[in-house]
Amino acid sequence: MPNQRSAGVHVGHPRKRIWVQHVAVETDKLEMRVQAARARGTLTESQEVLAQGVCDSIRKARLAAFRDDPIPNRLANWWRGTLVEAAYRRMHTARAQLFDLLEEDELIAEVPLVVARANATLNRDDPRRVTVAELLADTPGVRRARLRRLVGDSYEQLDLEHAQLRSFRNILLSSATFLTLIVIGTLAFVAVNPHLMPLCFDAATPSCPTSMGEGIATPRGADILIVAVLGALGGALAATLSIRNLKGTSTPYDVPVALAALKVPLGALTAILGLVAVQGEFIPGLSELDSQGQILAYALVFGFAQQALSRLLDQQAQTLLEGLPGGTNVAPAPSAHDSLAPAGGGALAPTTPATPPAPGPGDGGDEETDDEMVPAVSAAADRPTEEPDSATQQDQLNLLEDTGNDRQDMTEDEEAELLEAEFGPPDDDGIYGAPPAAPEQPGRAPAGTAPGGP
Repeated sequence: MPNQRSAGVHVGHPRKRIWVQHVAVETDKLEMRVQAARARGTLTESQEVLAQGVCDSIRKARLAAFRDDPIPNRLANWWRGTLVEAAYRRMHTARAQLFDLLEEDELIAEVPLVVARANATLNRDDPRRVTVAELLADTPGVRRARLRRLVGDSYEQLDLEHAQLRSFRNILLSSATFLTLIVIGTLAFVAVNPHLMPLCFDAATPSCPTSMGEGIATPRGADILIVAVLGALGGALAATLSIRNLKGTSTPYDVPVALAALKVPLGALTAILGLVAVQGEFIPGLSELDSQGQILAYALVFGFAQQALSRLLDQQAQTLLEGLPGGTNVAPAPSAHDSLAPAGGGALAPTTPATPPAPGPGDGGDEETDDEMVPAVSAAADRPTEEPDSATQQDQLNLLEDTGNDRQDMTEDEEAELLEAEFGPPDDDGIYGAPPAAPEQPGRAPAGTAPGGP
């Protein structure tokens, strides 16, 4: 019998849960991979130790899935997820360690699958996420280690998310059980003492949830039962409408069912409390209900209104489900460099032009440059302005505002008059405000010496 179990065959009664079949199939695949690696006859001593460890993890995963080891109480296992956690964590450990037994070609074939699993499990901002190109660029030894670690981290994150989902389900079921007990206790107490919580209204026609038009409205024990039933129906309707917005999940933890189980007793409780508030004239403008039909209708509406209280729970459940593989919270984010690329696909142009090197001593030519101020022509203006070499764009803007260099439409003669008024008459080359030529020196004046100086 132990040999049959180690081979993946369960002798006892069959297990019908779908996750058990999933574990059985996946462990069969892992065991075949280990046998194929051993059949090559190239495993080192350390790899053989790892192969034996992988087989042990596979065997323990099967024992947990088939309820052979551990053997927890049925209710405790359902509540704590003992067998599910033991089976999947053992199987995930075997998958991660199996990468040390694969050959290089097999590792390269696994790269896209590993990256896809990591992208579906890890958050889009997680620094552990890598690309296929990064893994293929690594050396074989580094690639093997990174793949093993990435698979282990992905499954560890997945196991933690499933544990969080199970805990959330348990909280919902605990709350639903607590509310159910409160509602049952309230119904039993008020049914015996209906005058302590009257749900009748003395309007033009005295009305109660179970009677109408019988002189004086007399509370009865069945009144609160009818109100609770209608409130539960309203809560069930709200549960149906909220579940339709939740996506399905492949986990063995039925969070949508737990939400529905909470909304039903919560609807009964809100219906009772709502009618008590109306009967006590707590709601402005709503103090008397005129008929039995109105009382029953308000009980149904108050039961449905519990959705305003449980809506946050629906959002939390949706957040947890979206964090699992396939959810939007783990969808790949666009690369940063993609958003920086221009529409034409070319490189980004520099924001400021490069400053050409100043000519050295002895260089010929007639150009003269000032070390502090150089004339520059703006593409957005009709005339040049003077600005320092180190001027920023803000400095340029301030200079334009101070000098009034707004774009104007003018003729060439008007522009010449404006330039001459600001910079003086042009020189022989037609340049306004050009520096005077250095006298008695054929070349450029030495740096740091004013034109005409010693």
